[in-house]
Amino acid sequence: MKRVIFAILFFSLNIFANDTVFVKFENNIKKFSAIEFSDCGINDYYKIPRTSYYAVKTENSAKAVRCISQNRSVKKVFADEPMNISYKKAVPDPYLQNQWHFQNTGQTGIAGNDAKIIEAWQYLEELGIKPGLGIKIGLIDDAFDLHHPDMEGKFLKGRDVTNGSDYPYAHDNEPHGTCVAGVIAAVKDNGIGVAGACPFCRIVPVRASEELGKAENMANAFNYLLDRGVHVISNSWGPSDNSGPVEMPEIIAEIINFARFEFRKGKGIVVFFAAGNGNESISDPETFDGFAASPDVIAVGAVNASGSRSAYSDFGEDLDIVSPSSDVDAGYIWDPFAIDLTSDGIWTVDARWYYGYNQTDYTSTFGGTSSATPLVAAVAGLMISAYPDVTWDEIYEIITESADKIAPADAGYDENGFSIYYGYGRINAVNALKMLCGKYECAGGLEESKEEVYESYDQEIPDEGEFSEFPDDSMLPIEKYAYGCNITLF
Repeated sequence: MKRVIFAILFFSLNIFANDTVFVKFENNIKKFSAIEFSDCGINDYYKIPRTSYYAVKTENSAKAVRCISQNRSVKKVFADEPMNISYKKAVPDPYLQNQWHFQNTGQTGIAGNDAKIIEAWQYLEELGIKPGLGIKIGLIDDAFDLHHPDMEGKFLKGRDVTNGSDYPYAHDNEPHGTCVAGVIAAVKDNGIGVAGACPFCRIVPVRASEELGKAENMANAFNYLLDRGVHVISNSWGPSDNSGPVEMPEIIAEIINFARFEFRKGKGIVVFFAAGNGNESISDPETFDGFAASPDVIAVGAVNASGSRSAYSDFGEDLDIVSPSSDVDAGYIWDPFAIDLTSDGIWTVDARWYYGYNQTDYTSTFGGTSSATPLVAAVAGLMISAYPDVTWDEIYEIITESADKIAPADAGYDENGFSIYYGYGRINAVNALKMLCGKYECAGGLEESKEEVYESYDQEIPDEGEFSEFPDDSMLPIEKYAYGCNITLF
């Protein structure tokens, strides 16, 4: 229903301190001047890339808003208030046979209900294309186990927007991002663990932890990924479920619109958002999700291993596609820690030691739209690797037209093949590739990135009190702080 060159951003250290106020002028050519607003308590400011806004740092946002708004040249001024957002919690590789979402032979649910990932690999390999070679997928999430052995060479250097460092590693119990990354890019045929759906893709990780609810942090995260030249951005987070309507901040909407129409030489960066796990509409005014409902993103819902909508999966007129993921008993909301309520769990890498969901190297119970979304993002990565000139619109058209029209009795597909519960159907990776390569001559052509990656550490769990084997102190247990934002990982 909806239709790069690496650049370093030089920000003042004040970007990570003080209140933030956003300012937009009537004339977009006008530049912000600290002298002009000298009475407004301004500490620092900068122009937010790919938007018409300035971020202004101040000790007192309320005072600054009142003062700046008195200037007739100002069109809009408002404080960066935390939003109610949350992450969407959710040699042959020995566990590949358990990854039913790639190929369901009857491990769970009903055989054949999967995303046809293994068939997609085989199709590309027959064309002489390594699935996902040269593709960079950006992830904004809580944090990442950057040194996981089954993600060796997969994490390109990233960013921690909470402190400005280039080490987006877990500072606390933050396993979500690791699981999401594994769904996309876990190493294939390395004799251990699982495989990712886009096995030659690489991840550009951005850690946002509990501070993602601020629009400034979101803007910094998205702009960082665009500056890094990613092809796809996958977001397994969004407005907290059952918390009322939430609009996408105009600043973020401008950046994502810019990514769609200006990047990849006009072909566009494909941005995916998880629909959410609240069993509610992303389109209705009472429960509106301005992130998933944006016309410049592709919204992903979840279906189970029997080909039916997962009980928690959000729906609505703005849902675009559904993808295989876990399920829960009717009436429950998806919770990655509620293992006893999970069915059709997704196998993926887990943050190691006692920082993961299962305190092991892997989990078999990941899910939610958090897992459904990176699976579709991985398919987009496969498509771009096969034919690098494919556009945003073509990717959208192909994945929706090639989707499986599952559960026809329940879906109520209209004359255009759309259902408010299933979008245009369940992602079918091999059908999408065949449709793409039937239209164009698919020959790959992208080269593997030469950028620096994080080294993997294959370590045993340290004895109690002995932490010398940790990559650094960031993996030691610390108090989890609340920053006032309520962003949900789906």
